[in-house]
Amino acid sequence: MRFKLILLIKPDTFGNILPASYQYELSSCIFRKMTENNLLYSHWMRMNGFIESDNLQHRLFSISNFYIPHIKVEQDRLYLLTKRIQVWISFLPERGTKEFVESVFTNTTLLIGDKKSRVNFYVEQITASTEEPTEYNMQYLSLSPIVFSCIRPNRSVEYINPHSDEYQEIMKQSILNKYKILYGKEFPHENNWDFKILSEPKRKGIFIKRFTPNETKVIGYMYKFGIQMHPILQKIIYHTGLGDKINLGFGCIEILKNTTPVQNPINKS
Repeated sequence: MRFKLILLIKPDTFGNILPASYQYELSSCIFRKMTENNLLYSHWMRMNGFIESDNLQHRLFSISNFYIPHIKVEQDRLYLLTKRIQVWISFLPERGTKEFVESVFTNTTLLIGDKKSRVNFYVEQITASTEEPTEYNMQYLSLSPIVFSCIRPNRSVEYINPHSDEYQEIMKQSILNKYKILYGKEFPHENNWDFKILSEPKRKGIFIKRFTPNETKVIGYMYKFGIQMHPILQKIIYHTGLGDKINLGFGCIEILKNTTPVQNPINKS
């Protein structure tokens, strides 16, 4: 199940300037808000047959980038020149999810940013959508950068370009591995696999934990693509994200529609 949150900017508190690399701070804020009431969070997980493990890399939700109608960019800062922005959160669990999300986010505030600048947001509206992929062949576009990586012989991280020869196989194994982690078994169905890039990938370098001793840079790509695989796997990537570092705010995707814009501008009043 997917939710669109309309966030009202509260500039009187901290201002209207976000770090350009805000994905990690956004994801962390959302996860903290969801787990503030640990009993409620655990009950929702168990209701859907999941047990939260210590491995937080495989969360059961994904988060889009912000959709901001008007911005000004100066160096590594985003000036929000609007009153409202949007963000999408998608969840794999279905039972009780609408009630859980409304309980957690209705009439609450989200403080997002780094040591240099932060913005306080008020959750003004929550809209639920039950749309999800149902076919073997689907087309998507990324709503936050898609990241795939591997470890070099010297133990450093190499971020894989979508045009690389190994990209498709790494993606396939990542999806099958996610199924195994979520359900505790190998994927039981025959999986006829195909992948095609539908737009030229745009490279995005995103800083994580900026201005801390653990600062690092992650390389991801924004693009449209088509993928053929079992609908169960389509549903997993649609709701929990595609690729590595989903827990850091990457890999959210949306079903590609040829006739209707995926992200409609919100009112700028």
